[in-house]
Amino acid sequence: MAAQWFRVYDALRKAIIVGELRPGSQLPPEFELSASHNVSRNTVRRAYLALSQDGLIRSINGRGSFVMPTGITYEVDATSRFRDVLDGQGVRSSMQVLDYTMVSADTELAANLAIAPEMPLLRVTALITGNDMPFILTVRHIRADLVDNLQARLAETDSLTRIVRNEGLGQLRRVSTTVSARLPSEREAELLQSPANAPILVVASTGRIDNGQLLECQNAVMNGQLVRLSFRNN
Repeated sequence: MAAQWFRVYDALRKAIIVGELRPGSQLPPEFELSASHNVSRNTVRRAYLALSQDGLIRSINGRGSFVMPTGITYEVDATSRFRDVLDGQGVRSSMQVLDYTMVSADTELAANLAIAPEMPLLRVTALITGNDMPFILTVRHIRADLVDNLQARLAETDSLTRIVRNEGLGQLRRVSTTVSARLPSEREAELLQSPANAPILVVASTGRIDNGQLLECQNAVMNGQLVRLSFRNN
């Protein structure tokens, strides 16, 4: 005979798979499931934990548990931006900057940006969300010598593409993209609200402006349960 928690888990899992519980919908409170299945609330919590580890639901402190939303297809080309993709698919996007730090280019960053070591870079760590669900944790290293007051302007507009255009530097274009997959670190799993055993996508890219200078290196860690990548040839 299956354990009590597994029976609750299996009933909810099937309801999610067949669409009875739709993406984004809230699951019943623990006390309701406890009463309807005649089990303890600890048993319900164990079932919810298993569903979360499977990537089927997410739990938010003080709000409850929700069915994971349908994923987003991100069509990557030279000028595509993930927030524009979210907005285009009817998902309300936002960006939360976690940290601004001025750093000196190490050997690897200097090589990637074709600059001398020790040149100043602005490192920006940010979390991109859609409908309050975290999709991407991104770390960008941007040349600080090409745009005046870069940090203040990013804080004001949160769009490097717009800043580049307003500076008369033309279009910021992606010139290289490398994709890999791995398990998240503890911090990444926490910020992306992703199970520790669910692979994440790691997308490393560089961008340049119209005069040919490389402007930024970016490492984007994507929730692999929510983001599908598609590449277009321009």
